[in-house]
Amino acid sequence: MRKLTVAVALVTAAVALLTGTAGTAAAARPPVPAEHLAVRSWTSLNEHGSGANPGERLTAWVDARTVGDRTGGRAVVEHVFFGQGTVRVEFDVDCLTLDGGAVTVTGPVTTATATPVGRPATTGPADWHPETGLTFFPSDAHGEHRAGWAGADLSDPTRPARATKCAPVPAGLWVIGGRTVAHQ
Repeated sequence: MRKLTVAVALVTAAVALLTGTAGTAAAARPPVPAEHLAVRSWTSLNEHGSGANPGERLTAWVDARTVGDRTGGRAVVEHVFFGQGTVRVEFDVDCLTLDGGAVTVTGPVTTATATPVGRPATTGPADWHPETGLTFFPSDAHGEHRAGWAGADLSDPTRPARATKCAPVPAGLWVIGGRTVAHQ
């Protein structure tokens, strides 16, 4: 029974991460991408608050740049559930924007994998590349840094993408460690 409970918890968490319940694409008109911008980020995130996140580790890594009208780079979001498994989403950055201090990267999913401990990994179809995105916001009035994440639904690849190219993702996560650096 415990194994079934752990498996259900992992699948539920994987679906939540990949469906982007931590943030959805904003409806507002997206900012125009910068002509010369570079972003490097490694952050530890928490979907439950600004404190420690016992029993799991959620990280985002971004290395992206825009020069003229060309944007490139890579981003990885990984959610590790200790003793249960891992969910990992990788995407190629096709848009990088800086708007009021908020840095947004969007791009099509290249791979999405859920790997429960002791079970085979689940991946999306080979031709499945929904748009996904991350937004890192400047600190708020309380000194907290927030981030937005719009994933993709690995449990139902027929669902529409949760992000829109170049559009910021509303804050749904707390940045609890790491750093994001943008250079113009």
